[in-house]
Amino acid sequence: MCLHLPHVIEGLEESKKLSYVGGDMFMSIPSAYAILLKWILHDWNDEDCTRILKKCEEAIPSKENGGTLIIIDMVVMDHNLKKGDGKSYETQLFFVMLMMVATSGKERSERQWAKLFSNAGFSDFKIISILGLRSNIEVYP
Repeated sequence: MCLHLPHVIEGLEESKKLSYVGGDMFMSIPSAYAILLKWILHDWNDEDCTRILKKCEEAIPSKENGGTLIIIDMVVMDHNLKKGDGKSYETQLFFVMLMMVATSGKERSERQWAKLFSNAGFSDFKIISILGLRSNIEVYP
C-alpha cells in the first residue's frame, strides 16, 4: 500500500501487489505491520517529524507482534569517528546546507534521530549503513 496525497495518486493504476491510498500522514496512517519512509523525514522540522512518527507508532503493532518502522534517510556521521572518509563527510555537509536552504527540514545525527524516536514513543532502533550516504533505520514501538 502506498499512502500519498489524494491528488498525487489520482488516476494511478493499482496492481495485485500495490494499492494506493489517499491521505495525509499528519492526520492518520493506515494500520500495517511495517511502514517505510524513504527520504521523507529530512524534509521536516523536529516538531513535524515527531507528529509523523507518532502517527506511525499508532499504526503499527508492538515489536513483539512484528511492528517495524523502516526509515531510509541520511544519518550524519561524527567527523571525529570517520577521519578517513572526508569526501563522504563533505557530501553530508552539502546535504545539511541544502536542507537548511530548501526546506524547514534537516539531516540528522544518530543522537538527533534517537531523540525524535524517543519523543514519538518508540522504544528501540538500529541503524544499518547501506549504499552511499543512505542508512536503513529500523525503529520499534
